[in-house]
Amino acid sequence: MSTKSIKKQEVITEKKSIENGTAKPFNFRYPFIYLSAIVVLLYIGSLNFGFTELDDTIFVNDYKAYNSEFSNIAHSFHRGVFDETKDTYYRPLLMVSFIVNNWISDTNIKGYHAINLLFHLLSVFLLFIFFKKMEMQKNMAFLLTALFAVHPVLSQAVAWIPGRNDTLMAVFILGFMIASIEFLQKEKYTFLLLQGLFLLCALFTKETALFVPPAFLFLLSTTTFFNWKNKRSIIMYGMWSVAAIIWFIARSSATIKNDPIQFASMAKSFVVRFPLAIQYLGKIILPFNLSVFPMMADTSYIFGFAAIAVLVALLYFSTERKMKIVFAGLAWFIFLLIPLFVLPSVLNDQDFEHRLYLPIIGILFILSQTVLFKDEKKSIIIVSILAVCFAGINYVHQQKFADTLTFWTDAVRTTPNSSYANMMLGARTKDDMQKATAYMHKAYELNPKEKYVNYYLGKYYLDNNDIDKAEKYLTAELKGSAYYDTYFCMSRLSFLKKDTTKCINYMETYLEKDGANGPAINNYILMLAQTNQKEKARQFIAKKRSENIPISQELSDVVK
Repeated sequence: MSTKSIKKQEVITEKKSIENGTAKPFNFRYPFIYLSAIVVLLYIGSLNFGFTELDDTIFVNDYKAYNSEFSNIAHSFHRGVFDETKDTYYRPLLMVSFIVNNWISDTNIKGYHAINLLFHLLSVFLLFIFFKKMEMQKNMAFLLTALFAVHPVLSQAVAWIPGRNDTLMAVFILGFMIASIEFLQKEKYTFLLLQGLFLLCALFTKETALFVPPAFLFLLSTTTFFNWKNKRSIIMYGMWSVAAIIWFIARSSATIKNDPIQFASMAKSFVVRFPLAIQYLGKIILPFNLSVFPMMADTSYIFGFAAIAVLVALLYFSTERKMKIVFAGLAWFIFLLIPLFVLPSVLNDQDFEHRLYLPIIGILFILSQTVLFKDEKKSIIIVSILAVCFAGINYVHQQKFADTLTFWTDAVRTTPNSSYANMMLGARTKDDMQKATAYMHKAYELNPKEKYVNYYLGKYYLDNNDIDKAEKYLTAELKGSAYYDTYFCMSRLSFLKKDTTKCINYMETYLEKDGANGPAINNYILMLAQTNQKEKARQFIAKKRSENIPISQELSDVVK
């Protein structure tokens, strides 16, 4: 059935409703204005949020030099996200978004939050269009889209700057599905090219997009216009394959770290992590146990099982439910979570809620078949009340992303068994060192090999002149992560132990990592002077000046 036929049928149905005295109680005549108001009013406060110091400072501040070069747009397609060669994450369009963001707002964080809000708004618009293309009645499409717009489980995707990875992918995925439907209905090859381009962009944003085409077929099978084996569909599959091949070739030529994941390891991870679907479902239907830094071990299953019971009841009391749509929605939900099920915990053991940004669409399809939408007038009232409640929960949860200390305090509150969360909170608890050290020791007890925890403990004891304990922890950090700032601390420690040779060696290693640190440069030159290595000091001064790093005349005079 074509789009024109659907609209004509809607008009005929509406006329009959008027004649029978059962006309629609309300018509959302300006849906995009309403949706814009909902999104902006709910998220406008996020523009004043600061950094959480979970990856956002890396993308905005640490990558400032990288983001300032437009030539790096092309280079982003040839490297990993966090490291040129040692990273397994390949997300070129995410990196491109930060290059463009830097051009718009430099390092002003308001600009980054504004772009996040914009991506969410675009996703909301496209979702409404997609629902209508899927033959959903307009009011139902609007109400389900409104739930998506305000749902608290998705607030991390908007309020946390790196969460844009999922909103950006959603923009491309929704564009891909809309273009695919347009091609199936009209066979215009412009839409064929558009769907291929959108799918390719989605893949370049996040590899999860690989699971979208098969999941999309389940949704398409519920419509009246789709025939999986006709000419248009076969041509469409070909375009999808071309997009996937181009992405695969580009990814294969990039300098990312390719660690082959064994099938046995994936199967084991799937068995262990599949129950995550229950936890996620609980957060969608009953969003009361949200966390900024969730882990399976610290997340209750109670809300998940309660959510299943609620969904079953809502479906049971719906006499007009279409089980084909219910199963298609469930398939979409599960398919898009598969990458999380097979992801080894060594790569990532956090179950962030922003990853539900696309999977939640499957649950919305299921809700469309429940008793919530049995009576249109009642559904508008009930779903509107539900949306207001969700918006309230969302607003409260949003505030936990407002600044670093608030973020990590909630992370420890909701995920107390996370070594990383305890360490990060300890490192940022500046006004109570006893409390900060307690968090650090807890982090150490949970995982003595946690990256940076030995550094923080070593630095604390070094600052308090406990040389033996400082050396124990700092040495452990060097054996583990070899975090560059640890060399600076070891240089200080060696100086206190009057071991000048080690002091100089550690400082040299540190300056190889951070060659512009003024105090470190000054200390290094003075140590060279004190050990009669003046020629080496003069060469070092000349080198730094050639790098446009100023060296005071007083220091130069010391090594003459």
